[in-house]
This record gives sequence, structure tokens and C-alpha cells, in this order.
Amino acid sequence: MYMYWQPTECGYLLYSDAKFLDVIYAQHGEQFVEAYKYRDASDDTKENLYKFIHASTSVVMVVDCENCNPYKLYGVLKNLDPEDMRLVQKIILFDDYHTTIAWDYIEHMIQIPVDHIEVPRVTDAKSLVDIQMAVGVSKAYFKDEIDSFILCSSDSDFWGLISSLPEARFLVMYEYSKCGKAIKDALDSRGIFHCAMDDFYMENAGDLQKIVLKKVLEKYLPNVVGENGWELTRQIYSDAYITAGEKEMRRFYEKYIKTLRLKIGDDGRFYVAMNDWE
Repeated sequence: MYMYWQPTECGYLLYSDAKFLDVIYAQHGEQFVEAYKYRDASDDTKENLYKFIHASTSVVMVVDCENCNPYKLYGVLKNLDPEDMRLVQKIILFDDYHTTIAWDYIEHMIQIPVDHIEVPRVTDAKSLVDIQMAVGVSKAYFKDEIDSFILCSSDSDFWGLISSLPEARFLVMYEYSKCGKAIKDALDSRGIFHCAMDDFYMENAGDLQKIVLKKVLEKYLPNVVGENGWELTRQIYSDAYITAGEKEMRRFYEKYIKTLRLKIGDDGRFYVAMNDWE
């Protein structure tokens, strides 16, 4: 493979993958912002996760679907040792209908059993996921004798839950952009290990993203006539809760939006069809 670049004084170019990519992209007037495609969590981070699991009598992973990115969580799960993760009894998803449909598919793509709890709303303006999750964890601790919880959420409200169960063991996974210093300091003060999902290698979440993008596009097909293809692409990525650069969305646009076509079904009716998904 050959790369064309303009030699310049930048120190040791191969000091790290990060520096190499930053320099190459900058020379072409761009910024590399997808570090998750090459970096991974440290061995210490993974070892602390495994130690937490092995030290537990019984452990479940509890996910606040409103405050957790499904693709990041999926990338984490795919990047951890399967033998160690088999000790996790199950994953409990506390979901709301306003979240992405990605949660409906993630449970079919991992080896750990999943309980997917969709929390109804009394009023459309108020989610009850927080309270339902707190009750669920308390029930699992007192009734089901679960002693350890991997809590996946960036919501500081769950400090109330953690502090209310001082005998339970917690490990917290969050996202950098949604979790402040105060809650991290509080976790440190209690000796609770915490880590960011952002630190794990995420490129392996692409298979889940493809499935969700396809399902979202299929939802729009019956009414796609007259729509602007590029705006439709943006809307599909928004509905799928996938953050992507314009180039990535352009590739999707060229491959799947511009190639939509009319077909006639067995009933003689026209419908809009997409290319086979690769």
C-alpha cells in the first residue's frame, strides 16, 4: 500500500498511530476524529473488568438505554474475552420507545442472555426508565440475590441507587461526553471501578450498525417518492443514533439511496426496493 504525503518537520511520525493519523489528515485539510477505529482499552482496564466478574458470586449487566450508546456497548461486549463474559448471568436492558431500534437487535447478536424491558410512559413527556431501573436493581439484589452489577449509564442520578445499596458491588461504564467529573470523583471515593466505553475498539460494531441502517431505510421505503435523497440519508443516520462523517454518509447515499429502484411484486403492485445488503 502506498500513501502520498508531503514530508514536513513533525518529529517522530511513527511515534504512535494517533500522531501518524493526525499528521496525514492535517496535510489534507482534515481532522481525524475516529480514534475508536484503531485504539482499544488498556490491558489494565480489561483486567479490572475480569477481576470484578470473577470476584462476584453472581453478576448481571444493567443498561440504561436512554443514557447508553448501543453501538459502543456492543463494541465493548465483542471486544471482551468470551470465556470471562460467560460468567455474566444476563444483561438487562431498561428501554424507552423514544430510543433507537438498535436495542431490538443487539440482543440477537451476543452470547449473553438478554432481558429487554420496555418501560411504558404514563405521560409522553416523562420517562420512567430511571425509577424502573433502580427498582429492578434493588429487586435483583434483595430477591434474586445478585451481589454484583455492571451498570452502563452516564446518568449521575444513579449515584442515589449506588449509595443506597452499600453492600452491593458496582462497576460503572459510561461515555466521556455524558459523564462529569463529580460523579467520577464520587465513584473513586467509594472505591468503585469505572471506565469509558469510548476507550474500547469500536470498529467491530459495524455489523450492528448495518442492520439498524437497513431497518430504518426499510421503514421509509413506502413513502420515499418525492423525498430528497441526501436529506433522507441524514434522517436515517439520525434515527439510527449513528454519528458519522459526511464521507461515510455519502458512501451510504451512493450505495443504497441512489440505487433504489421500482419492482413489481407477485401481486402486480409496484414497490420500492433496495440493493442487496452487503
